[in-house]
Amino acid sequence: MQYELFGDSDFQQETPFTHRSVCLLGTFRTPTKNLQKRLQALGAEVKTGLSRNLHYAVLGENVPAEARERLEGLAFHGYQPRVLTESEMEDIFGGHYSPYFVPEQTAKDLHLTLRHYQNARLSYEGSMNPLYTKELYLVPDTQTPQPKLYQMLGNRGIYANAYIDDTTDVLVISDNSLQHLHDGQTDESLRYIEQQYNQSRAQTFRFRMTSEGELLSWLRGEEPPQPSSLSPSLSRGRGCPPS
Repeated sequence: MQYELFGDSDFQQETPFTHRSVCLLGTFRTPTKNLQKRLQALGAEVKTGLSRNLHYAVLGENVPAEARERLEGLAFHGYQPRVLTESEMEDIFGGHYSPYFVPEQTAKDLHLTLRHYQNARLSYEGSMNPLYTKELYLVPDTQTPQPKLYQMLGNRGIYANAYIDDTTDVLVISDNSLQHLHDGQTDESLRYIEQQYNQSRAQTFRFRMTSEGELLSWLRGEEPPQPSSLSPSLSRGRGCPPS
């Protein structure tokens, strides 16, 4: 006698929502409760709020401003759930899976932008030594010779390293890297910063940032450049998004 160990019903095709978390934001053509049931039928865990471990955020109409700000804040710190429209969600319900899969294991994936520099920019005003007791990371591609920079910092009692670790407080990037951020580009030094943050246990991008030019101006006793003189958009930076 032959036995059928598994029937066809025991094998279920993995969907983009299998073992993934989904959050519905705003209003939809279909009642939310019905959507939740359809999502759960495809293996989703439906969440009521946004979080670092979220896989999908489905945006309907009239998404609350605080939810959009929360999404921006998550992206700022490297957490970027896949954003779907209601039409794309319906496309998945219709069986079109391949364009929408995301990894089951969520991870930080920070990409530095000018906004990070704007929000994290170190202020040299109102303090005799704003770098006192701070640990600096100094990028290797400065225009000023590295030994000279290290000597100038040492004369102020400031420690700098050629690596980033848990004790790093301030990131000193080159003027070239700052220009790359302004142009929406990246470079090897910026990618190293992203890599170190993404691989760390840190849940927020907590660093302060400054440029080689600003640091040198302060070390020489000159007035540091104002944001408006660095680029046309630096003076229009928004506050740091919520974590």
